[in-house]
Amino acid sequence: MCLNRKLLIVALTLAVTGVVATGVRSAEMSERVEKNSQNLEWLVKHPTILRLLELHNQERARVGLFPSKLNPVMCLAAQKHAVWMAETGWMSHSGLPYRENIFMGVSTPEAATNGWIWSPAHHTNMLSGAEVGFGYMTLNGRPCWCSVMQ
Repeated sequence: MCLNRKLLIVALTLAVTGVVATGVRSAEMSERVEKNSQNLEWLVKHPTILRLLELHNQERARVGLFPSKLNPVMCLAAQKHAVWMAETGWMSHSGLPYRENIFMGVSTPEAATNGWIWSPAHHTNMLSGAEVGFGYMTLNGRPCWCSVMQ
């Protein structure tokens, strides 16, 4: 099955089932990001971030690579970018000094990770780098995902 068809099936399944990402509201997340940029434990221990890390490292293990380590500073950068995408509605790379994968419109960590796996360029990013950071935001029903690797 071609990549575009797989992505279409995933998108339609999510749309029909009405799956919605759970997360912190945009205003609350923006405030939390700004106030807590020195202490990032709240971010690196968030269940969604930990699930993204788990899925990322499962794929790396599947191809025989060591697990990436979660980098709090990279998580903050990814989180800020995911918040920006959700608030502006723009899906755009950030220009950060990291390899970056972004995704809009899918509502689960599994769907975002699978989208990156199915895309050769994004998959290559996943398989590179010893450190990783993740961010996500849902605003007005629009989930946004960001992962950065180095």
